[in-house]
Amino acid sequence: MNKMPRDNRIPNNGMAGQAPVAPPVMNTIFWLLMGAAVAQIIAAVFGVLHASSDAYRQDAIKQLAAQNVTDVNADMLEMMSVATVGTITVVAVAAVILYVLIGLFLKKGMGWARLAGTGLALISFSRYMGVNTPGGMATLLQIVLGVGAMVLCFMGPAAVFFKDKRTHKLARRKNARLAR
Repeated sequence: MNKMPRDNRIPNNGMAGQAPVAPPVMNTIFWLLMGAAVAQIIAAVFGVLHASSDAYRQDAIKQLAAQNVTDVNADMLEMMSVATVGTITVVAVAAVILYVLIGLFLKKGMGWARLAGTGLALISFSRYMGVNTPGGMATLLQIVLGVGAMVLCFMGPAAVFFKDKRTHKLARRKNARLAR
């Protein structure tokens, strides 16, 4: 009897069926994104300190006066400060979680993570416009690290890795359908 499978496919031997191996640049991309997450934390700390300061309250009074708001009291300023601190904290936590998740999935070669990371880099870049808080340098570092990581994703060995990973995934799906 013939030991060939019924559909006459050649058995999968050797490297042909193995998933592509991530190039070393994927580790660099991962660590750039972790650096961006740390810079996000540093920028958030500076932002919280600034939002809790008297200088922030004085700026808030000036902005409210420019909008013809005259009933400014201590409770209103405290409420604005608390709201700003809460917003900074929520955004920072969400950004750090996104950086870590995107970094982990990029190491696995997931194409959607490359697109999500690009979106996160664009959002971070747009956030820098008009930054005048003491954490501005940390925010700039975050942007440079995030954009640098995403540029590396679309160049050289990383781009080939993502392409090979997608091709391997499609071939595996096709083989699974044929095996049914």
